[in-house]
Amino acid sequence: MASSCRAVYVVRHAEREDNINRNWKKLAAVQNLADDNPMLSQRGRLQAKECAARFKNIEIRNVFASPYDRTMETASIIVADKGLLVKPEPGLCEVLHHCLNPPGFWETIKLKQKYPLVDTKYVPVFTKVSPCKNNVTVTYFTVSVTLTSSFVLGDLLLVSHAPPIGAIHELWDLRYTCVGQATVSKFIEVEKGKFRLEFSADASHLSSQRNLRPF
Repeated sequence: MASSCRAVYVVRHAEREDNINRNWKKLAAVQNLADDNPMLSQRGRLQAKECAARFKNIEIRNVFASPYDRTMETASIIVADKGLLVKPEPGLCEVLHHCLNPPGFWETIKLKQKYPLVDTKYVPVFTKVSPCKNNVTVTYFTVSVTLTSSFVLGDLLLVSHAPPIGAIHELWDLRYTCVGQATVSKFIEVEKGKFRLEFSADASHLSSQRNLRPF
C-alpha cells in the first residue's frame, strides 16, 4: 500500500491574456513570447494568487508545470512562499495542434531568467520535440514516470492545460473531464501507482467563478 495516502493536486493555468485581448502581442510585457505562448491576464494573476491562498496550509513536496508561460507563472505564484522550485515538464504541455511546430515555450535556462523558482537541475521526461504526437499517450507516460521516480516523494502539484488534465482524469478516474481555468482537482494514491479522484475542477477559492472556460 502507498504510504500516508499521497495526494496529487492538479491545477489548470489561470486566465490567459489572449482570452480577453486579441492584440496581446502588442503589449510591452510580451517579452518575445511566441503566438502559442501568451502570459496570464490581470485576472489570471489574481486567480493564481487565490490558488496560492488555497494552498497556503497544504504541504507540497514537488511541483511540476508545463513550460508554457501561463503555466509557469501560475505555478510560480502558487509556490512563491513555499520554498519550492518548479520543474518544467514538456510532457504536461498543451495539445500539439494548439501549438507552433516546434512548440513556442522557452527552454529551461531562459525560463529561469524570468521565473527564478525554475528548477534547472530537473531532467524532464519529454523534450521540446517529442517523438510522440499523441498528447494523451504523452500525458499518461509523463505522469506514470514522474510518480514512480525515486526522488518524487510526498504530495505533488501538477500545473497544466485542459487537455492533459482531462487525460489525467481519464487515466485515474476513467472519464475525460474538462476543467475550468485556475480550478483544482485532487487525486489520492490508494496503492502504488493507483489513484482515486477526491474532487474535480473545484473553484471554491476563486472570488469570481464566471467564465472559467472549461472548453
